[in-house]
Amino acid sequence: MSEEKNLTKLVAGINAELRAFGRAAVQEIKMMKDGKVVGQIRYGYKPQYVFDAVNSILLPENWRYEVVSKEIFDSQVVAEVRLFIRVNGNEWICKGSQTGQMQIVKGNVGDSYKGAITDAIQKCLSLLSIGTDAYRGLLRDVYLAGKRPATASPKQQPEQPIKSPIKSNSDQDQARNNTDLPKIAGINYQHRDGIVIAVGNSFDKKELLKSAGFKWDKSDKNWYKEVVMH
Repeated sequence: MSEEKNLTKLVAGINAELRAFGRAAVQEIKMMKDGKVVGQIRYGYKPQYVFDAVNSILLPENWRYEVVSKEIFDSQVVAEVRLFIRVNGNEWICKGSQTGQMQIVKGNVGDSYKGAITDAIQKCLSLLSIGTDAYRGLLRDVYLAGKRPATASPKQQPEQPIKSPIKSNSDQDQARNNTDLPKIAGINYQHRDGIVIAVGNSFDKKELLKSAGFKWDKSDKNWYKEVVMH
């Protein structure tokens, strides 16, 4: 019973984190055919915001997934995934499996496969009531309210005229140090006081970052690595 109460608290924390993101975390989902909208327009959370919230509350090491099966058809990829959550030390729980799918665009099967897995993971998370506002139909107002002219959100600064920067010695040092870092799709790097921080879509890149010497910072919720400036 205590495990269930603890998990319920964690889920509530994740949902609170998602709500705090506001409109930036919400997407409009339309089915298109011949340039026209088909069926009902839906609103859901963007996957990366869901994974960021889960990582923030659960921590990356306390959840994982397994691909049970995958099928590649002419126009789409389908993947079945099981999600595992760590509770009570080393005990893992699984709430069954879910199937995700993604259309194949321009013959890019690899990206479609990742998209199908992401879709399945989000469905698994919904079984735990993570992202509950989406399937309760509460995100439409959040999305539409954000479309009104408004000041920039705290996470988004107004666009400034682009100026050609004059490269300092520190910029050149940073560029040289970036060449020593692994090139991972969707990951950029920021240098701060003798450490380098991996920025971007890191939820499915954990193992690559670990193998490159990066560590998870529980307080700042990011992957970092100490570097020696030459």
